[in-house]
Amino acid sequence: MWHLTSIYVRVRDFRHWGRCINCGKHVQNWRDLQCGHFINAARCGFALLFDLKNLNGECGGCNAYDKQKLGYERNLDLRYGAGTAQALKDRYFESKKIGKTSKEYTKLEYDREIRKLLGGLELFSTDTWTTYTNDYRSDKRTTE
Repeated sequence: MWHLTSIYVRVRDFRHWGRCINCGKHVQNWRDLQCGHFINAARCGFALLFDLKNLNGECGGCNAYDKQKLGYERNLDLRYGAGTAQALKDRYFESKKIGKTSKEYTKLEYDREIRKLLGGLELFSTDTWTTYTNDYRSDKRTTE
């Protein structure tokens, strides 16, 4: 599941912005981005682990070493509207109190969304994509 989420976020952010949300470094390819969490993945719990506003494309340096994420916070508000970073922080603290979770995307939903985003971009070779889709066709029976 994480693999598809990560691909979706990196392709989305490359196509829309083409740079690291934290430091602003431009990238040449979606694969140059990592899928980074604003609220740290180790602490955020399931409530924010797969939240698409909490996940954004970051360069490797920012994702691995910048724990303050000041640029990330500022740019979240620029991308998604004023107060977005604070709303994520509030959800984090609220989820710690009551154990609230967010929407879970199925693999099939990510498959659809990735295909919409890609348009003409090639994500996988046809053989690789067939393997991925065959692997979770069985999920379709349980999620629909």
